[in-house]
Amino acid sequence: MTLLTTRGARVMRAVRGRATVVALVLSVSATPAAAQASAPTSVTIPAARADSLNVIFRRAQRLVNDGAGAEGRALVDSVLEATEPRSAEEAEALYWRATLAESWDRAQRDYLRIMLEHEHSPRAGDAMLRLAQGEAARGDREAAVRYLERLAREAPQSEARAEGGLWHGRLLVERGMQREGCRILRDARMLVRPGALELANQFEYLLNACPTESAAADSVAAAESPPTPPPAAEPAVEPAATRRDPAWSVQAAAFRTEAEAKALVDRLRERGYDARVDGTGAPWRVRFGRFTTRTAAAAAMQDYRTRERADAFLVQVPPG
Repeated sequence: MTLLTTRGARVMRAVRGRATVVALVLSVSATPAAAQASAPTSVTIPAARADSLNVIFRRAQRLVNDGAGAEGRALVDSVLEATEPRSAEEAEALYWRATLAESWDRAQRDYLRIMLEHEHSPRAGDAMLRLAQGEAARGDREAAVRYLERLAREAPQSEARAEGGLWHGRLLVERGMQREGCRILRDARMLVRPGALELANQFEYLLNACPTESAAADSVAAAESPPTPPPAAEPAVEPAATRRDPAWSVQAAAFRTEAEAKALVDRLRERGYDARVDGTGAPWRVRFGRFTTRTAAAAAMQDYRTRERADAFLVQVPPG
């Protein structure tokens, strides 16, 4: 009896919550007809409305993370139903519906809608990045690169440019286009916001394998000359991080919700990987292994890519 009562109360709270959300969205989205008629193609959500919508979307995200996925997604659907077509609010709602979607196919449809129908929205760049990451995860690197090229070309001011440059440069380096990939990595590294430590660390890791800019410029002129060996008295010095014997892990993916990350961990464990979720907040990172050498970690990463036909990269982690 208590269980039925609890479930009933939960359903009633969800119904009341959806009704409240619809009313709130209708109130914050409503604009005079004359203003709508003269609205420019590119629309920015006023701060008050953006804050109200953000509260709703964060609530939906918490519901999904807490295991109430259906309720969380229904909340976003309620917002979407109450928004004006082609409005900034619609683009934001589509982005959140894609982020919290149950499957990649559903997420992909909404990301494509943002890219094609809301090309002037700040979310257009985010959508292109997510589409590229989805294609890379499925093994279609060519399609991923095309989305990343489009991101750089069509959304140069997007906050997604830095992360997009990381992916773009890495994919090109992996395809053997080191000079072009390293150039993109250097340019994108300057776009990383202060405080984005994890993203900055990923750039530093990839750029560590790139030649210096002066060396890259000289490489073409020196192509026909035999390389000069380093002096015997000055052997190459290993990076400090290597001397401290760090642990290495393979990162398979990163998600905006903990529920998505845990779902992938479960699937990977079923396939024999010692997967785990790292982090205490978004992005929730799915990693496996703690290798004492980079060589061993790289072998595990390559095996994962071959077996799963999915993307992955190496990260340094505290020994444990």
